[in-house]
Amino acid sequence: MRNMNTLLTLGATALFLLTGAGCSQAPDEPAAAAAGAAADDESPEFAAMEYRQGLMHVMAFKAEPVRNMADGSIPVDEALFAESAADLAAAAGMITEGFVAGSSAEDLPGSSGLPDIWANWDDFMSKAAALENAATEISMLAAQGGFAAAQDAANELGANCGGCHRPYRQR
Repeated sequence: MRNMNTLLTLGATALFLLTGAGCSQAPDEPAAAAAGAAADDESPEFAAMEYRQGLMHVMAFKAEPVRNMADGSIPVDEALFAESAADLAAAAGMITEGFVAGSSAEDLPGSSGLPDIWANWDDFMSKAAALENAATEISMLAAQGGFAAAQDAANELGANCGGCHRPYRQR
């Protein structure tokens, strides 16, 4: 039941972001206007780009307390840690759905996804799976043993995020 509620919450958040009611542009995504070209905002590729940007916002929001508690920069809140870790694991399992062909930075203004994602799809999928596995491990450890059991794994989370962002995100 918890996983279903998490997925419903994430789905509603993504829908909220995709409908324009929220900020659908990730902070590091270049603005479409600045890119100069108009995008077909009715296309499946544009929808996929907005989906992944919204999902990245969700993941950043959920990863922040996990990482900050793990490195000691904020006080530990067991309930918030466990909830954020579970939500992060659910979101991590949905990442690859937003990476459809034709939605790279070369194809769409506002996209930061480099074409190398699709040229190196197996590597990208492997890195996405590593993030999902790491987030799932943190969630399971938190559920079974609390923050103390998951702290070391949570400290390693950033390396998994960077595993994709360094080679595959336009800066």
